[in-house]
Amino acid sequence: MNRKMWVTLVSVLVILSFVLTACGAPAPTAAPAAPAKAEPTKAPAAEPTKAPAPAPTKAPEPTKAPEAAKAAEPTKAAAAPAPAGKYTEAPMLAELVKAGKLPPVEQRVSADPLVVKALEEIGQYGGTWRRAWKGPADFHAYGRLNYDPILRWPRNPKDPIQPGLASKWEFSPDGKSITLYFRNNLKWSDGKPWTVDDIIFWWEDIELNTELTRAPHAEWVVNGKPMTLKKIDDYTIQMNFDGPNGLVERMLAFHGNQWPLNFERFGAFAPAHYLKQFHPKYNKDVKDFKLFNEKADDLNPERPAMTPWTVKTYKPGDPKLIAERNPYYWKVDEKGQQLPYIDQVELSLVENNDAIAAKALGCEIDMQFRSMDLRKFPLFKENEKKCDYRLFRWASASGTNLALWPNQSYAEDPVLRDIFQNKDFRIALSHAIDRKKINAIAYLDQGVIRSTMVVPDSTFYVPEVENIYTDYDPKKAAEYLDKAGLKLGPDGKTRLRPDGKPLEVTIETERTGSDLDALQLITENWNAVGVKTALKSMTRDAYWPRATGNQVQISVWGTDRALEPFVDPVYIFPFDERSWMAPAFGVWYKTGGKDGVKPTGKLAEVQGMFDQFKATIDPKKQVELGKQMVKTATEEVWTIQTVGMSPVPVIVKNNFRNVPEKFTQDWIIMSPGTLDPSHFFFKK
Repeated sequence: MNRKMWVTLVSVLVILSFVLTACGAPAPTAAPAAPAKAEPTKAPAAEPTKAPAPAPTKAPEPTKAPEAAKAAEPTKAAAAPAPAGKYTEAPMLAELVKAGKLPPVEQRVSADPLVVKALEEIGQYGGTWRRAWKGPADFHAYGRLNYDPILRWPRNPKDPIQPGLASKWEFSPDGKSITLYFRNNLKWSDGKPWTVDDIIFWWEDIELNTELTRAPHAEWVVNGKPMTLKKIDDYTIQMNFDGPNGLVERMLAFHGNQWPLNFERFGAFAPAHYLKQFHPKYNKDVKDFKLFNEKADDLNPERPAMTPWTVKTYKPGDPKLIAERNPYYWKVDEKGQQLPYIDQVELSLVENNDAIAAKALGCEIDMQFRSMDLRKFPLFKENEKKCDYRLFRWASASGTNLALWPNQSYAEDPVLRDIFQNKDFRIALSHAIDRKKINAIAYLDQGVIRSTMVVPDSTFYVPEVENIYTDYDPKKAAEYLDKAGLKLGPDGKTRLRPDGKPLEVTIETERTGSDLDALQLITENWNAVGVKTALKSMTRDAYWPRATGNQVQISVWGTDRALEPFVDPVYIFPFDERSWMAPAFGVWYKTGGKDGVKPTGKLAEVQGMFDQFKATIDPKKQVELGKQMVKTATEEVWTIQTVGMSPVPVIVKNNFRNVPEKFTQDWIIMSPGTLDPSHFFFKK
């Protein structure tokens, strides 16, 4: 074969490999696009029960083919290693190479980079992406742009988990081990090698250190025993568990990020070469972990990262956070251009959501949906032409924006607890709610009236329970109250409890504004059918400990995480103290029966189903179990849903490209992280 034919053949094979390895485009939302609150509410993570210390990490062994049955076949990601000169880079980096301040791009990009398929078109280098945030407590305004975990959520929620830093992975046949194969020649943003030693450092010196982590997080614990790690080589590691771990794939996509994810305190690797100098175990001059935590933080400009941008300039109180492109980033586009396209990200500090809206209306936002208030949608629309942007409406993965939970483990009044445990009573409350009026009052008629916690884009969606018990029908509500044995009293207006006392319930909430108006309407609706209802509003600081402490009769929150409900299934069944349909039952489940109250009936059955879900690595079995749990929870009305899937406004400058018009966003998938912000660009 002559040289010309050989070069042609290699070129064809390289292009073909890019096509095969690229990620899929997002699917259109399956339900009407309808705005909700700018960001779904997120409940604080629960601390898992402390587990015994694991065995130390095993010493490296020669690489060998693992005895493993592969899980659901993941999308392949890595292109074949490219010959010298294949990759190109941003002009600002080319100048640094020319000046001798950076090595050539071929030495900086991974030997098998992740190839990002363009949503619209191949991009162009340059520009500063302007956004707004409310400071470190609003960390996700920055952090979600840098979604780069070990495995990745797919762009299309119904697709399988995708490769990330790991290019492939395998389960053992018994599901007790997962072997992760990482991309060769990965580098931190400071140019130092990334290896599985960074996972071992996180596990042994952060996750198992009780001064940094109270106890290993639940995803790393099976049968009460933490995982153990086995290093195979610098880019291959095996995670071993006491039993099958059916959650580990999902958790490597959700929590497989660089530790600590700011205040979240989740992760699966950390820069050992940088952080060891601040760790008392490795530096005898360091006596506590105060400095370590400061240096590990995602907003520390000195800390190396594996993300498209790293913080260049920031200290608390600064009017702006500036993040700059990572010269060692490990992703490329289909032409071999190193990502990201955009040079810098600039976040301007503002006080509140109104100030963020003002930034958008002042033409100072390039692309953002976080904290964009739906009530400002008409104003945003008026300014489209003036500010040269498109205004999208992304559906929220929110089963409902306003959910109510009659507390089935309420201990202060056993008679009321028995009433809350009566399915007919819960159905009656649902039929008594005028959801159409709520949609108009709170969500500009943009929400969807629905009864289930999962949205249509989810793999676990069950269409037949989408709208059960949602009709506003006071007469039907009265019939169900009769079936529940709650007869009208002598006044003909108030229902009586079995002990003869008037039926009185209290809703507690931390909601304000239009949500509080909607709750006032629900209060009126329930009073109208004879359930005397009071509404108490308080600060979140006062509300949260009462709700998690099993002290609230009827709690209020939203049901987000509706694409992937089983990474944290607090809304499906009593999972822990945040499961407000029965917090004490959730504590019993969380602690393995050591604390709390043991549930019975359907609640106990679904807890058992989740145990089966966790114990299988068969995706089809998990979907089957997941759908059954969703169906049961909806039919039993453990959660009274109102209006969900209300959209968020998305401001996108007309020259800001590779952003889809339709998308379902959720904090669980770190939106817009799954859209690969590294390939967003300014079209010239």
